[in-house]
Amino acid sequence: MESSIYEHIFENTAARIAVHEPDDARFTRVNRAYADALGYAPSVLEGRSLAELASQEATALTAAIERALDGESEQIETGLIADDGSTLRVTFELETIAVDGQRRLLSTLRSVADRDGKVKPTPSDRRLEIALSGTNTGIWEWDMETDEVIWTPSMERLFRVEPGTFEGTFEGFAKRVHPDDLSDVQGAIETAIERDEMFQTEYRIQRDDGVQRWVHARGELKDAADGPGRIVGIVTDITEQKETQQELRKQERRYRQLVERLPDAHYTMDSEYRITFCNEALANRLGLTVEETQGEVIWDLLPEAEGTVAERTFQEVMETGTPQNFEYQYESGEWVSVQVYPYENGIAAVSTDITDQREALVSILDTTPIVLYRFDSDGIFQEARGDMLEELGLEPDDLIGESIFEFYGDNEHVTAAARRALEGESFRYTLTLGDITLETKYKPVYADGEVTSVIGVSTDVTELHRQRERMEFFNSILRHDVLNGMTVIKMRAELLADELDSDLEQYAQTIIDWCDTTTEVTRRVRKVIETLTTPDEEHDLEPVDVSSILERKLGKLDNAYPSVEFESAVPADVRVRADSLLTDVLGNVLSNSIEHNDETDLRITTTVEPDDDIVRIRIADNGRGIADDRKQSVFRRGETSHAKETGSGFGLFFVDVMIEKYGGEVWIEDSDTGGARFVIELTRDWAEQ
Repeated sequence: MESSIYEHIFENTAARIAVHEPDDARFTRVNRAYADALGYAPSVLEGRSLAELASQEATALTAAIERALDGESEQIETGLIADDGSTLRVTFELETIAVDGQRRLLSTLRSVADRDGKVKPTPSDRRLEIALSGTNTGIWEWDMETDEVIWTPSMERLFRVEPGTFEGTFEGFAKRVHPDDLSDVQGAIETAIERDEMFQTEYRIQRDDGVQRWVHARGELKDAADGPGRIVGIVTDITEQKETQQELRKQERRYRQLVERLPDAHYTMDSEYRITFCNEALANRLGLTVEETQGEVIWDLLPEAEGTVAERTFQEVMETGTPQNFEYQYESGEWVSVQVYPYENGIAAVSTDITDQREALVSILDTTPIVLYRFDSDGIFQEARGDMLEELGLEPDDLIGESIFEFYGDNEHVTAAARRALEGESFRYTLTLGDITLETKYKPVYADGEVTSVIGVSTDVTELHRQRERMEFFNSILRHDVLNGMTVIKMRAELLADELDSDLEQYAQTIIDWCDTTTEVTRRVRKVIETLTTPDEEHDLEPVDVSSILERKLGKLDNAYPSVEFESAVPADVRVRADSLLTDVLGNVLSNSIEHNDETDLRITTTVEPDDDIVRIRIADNGRGIADDRKQSVFRRGETSHAKETGSGFGLFFVDVMIEKYGGEVWIEDSDTGGARFVIELTRDWAEQ
């Protein structure tokens, strides 16, 4: 295990090391850094003699080797022949080591230069220089003992120094540093040396072309065994980054100045809920100065807010990074609306005073014929207001703090509805208290997946309830008196028709036809009345195949009106939320397009376009059309639609009532051929599709 570690270190270290046979100084092992410095591959050097590479200076090198083998560490400067035939000036350190009990010669290259004394770049150096050629980064090296400073070509380009003209001293570097920054640079170097740590700093430079730039420098200390060592490092131009940072700081200052003047409270908090910034609006709200507020944990300033919607919302935004809104009431009674956003490992919040709006809303609620109330998860009333309270003989204080289950303990309808709402169900129900009938809508309020309270809104529907009773009474008259009367009249007319001849028989048949018409209209009226008097929560909707309905209706109309052209584009198996009366609704619209136009050259086009949630039905004709000012009024009782004014107008009234009950919409627009186009939108039902 240890041998493999040492092998890895030998091959990959930046130190230039080779091992030789002691007798003739032949290379037995050469690491890549050593071979790169001389321009050889390691395998080419292995087996060759060190003296062989020394050429004319082999005698002096041989003497140094002999002294090293005698146990003395030797350092010698000599010339070696590189792979390209050039002579390199190198500094060797030679010493004897033991490998597996045998003596070996170890040579370490300390420096490599060309004939002129300039440091010779290794292949690794050349590859790095090529990589840096397109960047704003240069490499430097400073020998602190000799004060020699070496700059790579990329460093010269960075400082706009003509190649080969850099003085090669620390003074030559220092004169290109901005005078205001030089002492900081020298201090950073001294600190790095004293602490034996990475040298790192930012400063301004004065390039040789007169341009001032910002750079970031860092360097690593390379200790020498017998004195000051070297620092090797890089310098990167960061001017654009600095300018961007400065602009951002300017924008931040302008933003802070703006925020400090805003009436809304702006503040930021870290992950520990410590306020890192706030404007005067928040400080004033807390009765403190900005200096007293910043740096404090918000729960220390607002202990009553712990465990409330404020803490839950702050925590959720911290954890999810999703912006949230909430409303909060201070103990002083002041109401605020708070928007919370993720911000720099914490959150930012904007708090707007909505006390006046709340008071205005409360004033409206207090004069509105409703009751608005809220009870918590235990059924305790937390809030109650609205003009209807007085009608019920109550004051807000009669309810607030009381349990709905105890206050209305003798009313099973109230307590059962409250339990349903606390179980998470939103619904409406109708309740009669004394001589007042209320329609109540319950809406549960959730926090962390649990129902924390329920909001109830009760509306006085006493008069509507009475109207429903009257309509139901009217409906019973239609059912028993009118329809039964029509049945009797029709039976007598049929007997007469069988006994009479010629014109008298025709008169009897007319009576029969009018009985059928009156019966059909009466049945439609009864359906509308039943629909109107059925509370929304009791009106059951089910999946209805609109494709099949239109297919049947269009088939019957095509047989009944051979002179009318029918076109359709209706996909199969399209279902909507409706009931059995949808057949009559669509039949009324189709019949309306025929009955209120001349049949000559009349064309009826029916299309169905299903989307994910909506089904859009279009029934268009090329008839006379409907004026814009009548496109809405035709749905009112007594109005007829097209220019051909016939009929009672009851059909479209029926259509409008039923589509509304289905939760859909219906309107009229101009068709592409100049006629009218009825558009019906209904909720799509995906059951069994």
